Amino acid sequence: MSDLVAVEQPAPGIRRLVFGNGSTNTMTSALLAAFDTVLTEALTAHGTLAVLIAARGGPVFSMGLGLTGADGTGDAARLRAICARIDAAELPVVALVGGMASGGGCELALAAHYRVALRIAEFGLPDIAIGLPPAAGTTQRLPRLIHPEAALDLLLSGRPVGAAEAQRIGLVDSVVDDDLDTLGVRFAQGLIEVRAGSRPAPARPLPPFHRLQAAVAARRAALPSAAPVEAPARVLDCMDAAAVLPFAVALDYEAAAYEDCRDSAAFRALRHVALGEATARRRAVGWTRAARPVGEVGIWGGGATAAGLAASLLAVGRPVRLAAADETTLRDGVARVDAILFDAGGGAAGHKASQARLAGSIGPMGLASCEVLIEAGSGPWSEREVGFAALGGIAAKDSVLVGTGALVTPAVLVASGRRPEATIWLNLPDLVPEAGLAELVCAAGASEAAIATLGVLAQSIGRFALVATGESPILGLLIAALEAADALVEEGASPYAVDRALREWGLSYGPYELADRLGLQTLLALRAVLPEGSDPKARPILVAAQLVAEGRGGLAAGRGYYAYPEPGTRGLPDPALDALLTDARSVLGRTPRLVTNEEIRTHVLASMAQAGAGLLRRGVLRRAVEVDLALIHGAGLARWRGGPMRAADERGLLWLRRTLRTMAERPGAAAIWTPDPLIGDLIKTGRGLCDFDGRTLATPAYVSPA
Repeated sequence: MSDLVAVEQPAPGIRRLVFGNGSTNTMTSALLAAFDTVLTEALTAHGTLAVLIAARGGPVFSMGLGLTGADGTGDAARLRAICARIDAAELPVVALVGGMASGGGCELALAAHYRVALRIAEFGLPDIAIGLPPAAGTTQRLPRLIHPEAALDLLLSGRPVGAAEAQRIGLVDSVVDDDLDTLGVRFAQGLIEVRAGSRPAPARPLPPFHRLQAAVAARRAALPSAAPVEAPARVLDCMDAAAVLPFAVALDYEAAAYEDCRDSAAFRALRHVALGEATARRRAVGWTRAARPVGEVGIWGGGATAAGLAASLLAVGRPVRLAAADETTLRDGVARVDAILFDAGGGAAGHKASQARLAGSIGPMGLASCEVLIEAGSGPWSEREVGFAALGGIAAKDSVLVGTGALVTPAVLVASGRRPEATIWLNLPDLVPEAGLAELVCAAGASEAAIATLGVLAQSIGRFALVATGESPILGLLIAALEAADALVEEGASPYAVDRALREWGLSYGPYELADRLGLQTLLALRAVLPEGSDPKARPILVAAQLVAEGRGGLAAGRGYYAYPEPGTRGLPDPALDALLTDARSVLGRTPRLVTNEEIRTHVLASMAQAGAGLLRRGVLRRAVEVDLALIHGAGLARWRGGPMRAADERGLLWLRRTLRTMAERPGAAAIWTPDPLIGDLIKTGRGLCDFDGRTLATPAYVSPA
């Protein structure tokens, strides 16, 4: 008996093995070793007629193998051996699933001969989302338990199925509403009474060969060619193997697939992202406790930003009060909100309910009772500052004061509102259609209650909330990417070739497409406040100012680096840009040369990693994964790439330093591409960027990729 696994005898001849490893019942090395020992003893003990596998600690059977341990393949091998031991058992083994059975926990439940589940239970194999196939034989057991199409859905989607659906497809033998322990014992007693015996998956027949092969072939045809993540194709390979190889050999085939995928860069990147998002989820749980109650959100402004934010909040049930300086602006703002809600659908009843939650006021005093006050006006900050100051003057003591737009900073907001503890810059960078990032950029003195209150609001409208101090991570990363890209364009690269190379790497939009979507006037204003921001030798910038001067301000203007002949479509290369680039290179004395895709990717990623290191050193963010998450949620970077910080660690910080030093040899560029001191410090101590968390090295707690 162990603290991790209890052994109980609830009835004569029945042994119940109970996990007790906290709220997640993670399959650590210690738990697996303890379970293997007691399982072996239970299966061989004189007088044992049935074995039950259960769990304590909450509504979780087991969340499976951990993501953070160094012994991942060893733990997988141990779980594989345990499942094989259950296959060989001559007496019935029953899994009592009282909650989530995820990953390895699901695999163990499927290896049991019978399954009894509470109605709230779920079964899922989410590890496919981090680039891993099953580890313990599930590609071989599932097609013997359920229809091959249902098996493939479970294996490839990562989607959990509830107990009722699991029973319908044949995965669960009995679903109960309560008292799983008692009813599980009765189920085992029933098996003993009728001498049902064991029912291992390997002894059950596969579906007809043609049906299994047709199901696999259809899924294989749907996979993208040259897919960057191997796991889905390897799952299909394993299902093919089930039809042609002996069970034991097919198990080894699956084990090899698991180990290959676990050793891949895609898995390391996806795990990096999953752990970072899990840390964010844990912080969000704390926010729900620290956040102040919000009865009504006040929004100042009547333009597109104010209307879009109001509509998003109304759609999720938040009461909103829209206020503006005059009746015309307010009326226009309400009309914009109504149009957004109507276009979003949801039916007449939903539209009417959202409208009922919207109130309007003329003048800032109408927002005095709101717990959150958001300045979302239009135009330059110089025109909006008075409105923000007015909100600061009428806001209640415990309310949160929020500014928006790309051209503000927490310092500017605090200077206007004079409430540093309750003032936050909410940056919603809609750089790509699928953007889901909300940057909560704070001054150093912002209170946790204020951050939590705004964080809960941001999450309620489906945004990934990222807390930063002093400056916007996503805008800094975009500028870094464009500086490296502009240096290469000076050398002879085309902006379109730069974008294409980075889309092929994993960005949904290239740097110049993102610049157009941000707006070139905004980009120039952001760069102007940087050290030497107006010096093209110190900070490369090519033709952006000229494009703005010619009325080509980006997507909103219908023309920027790209031409946008149709609203809502991606830009098209503009032949007129070539002449501008030729003239600019001539002025700078540059002779065009061939720039390869690899050079483009190397320099742009190194520049973003350099910017990320600066964000960490200055305390803007605490962990490298937050830099990467900003790009994933804010710029549409593919999750399997992990981000520039993960990519730099994958290639090594010596590579990063060498690349940056090469880039710094460019005339005038030493300041921005001289390797950040943090990079050298990490090299000296044998660490990577992703080992830095603002304080010290730390191994994060287990999280599920679900």
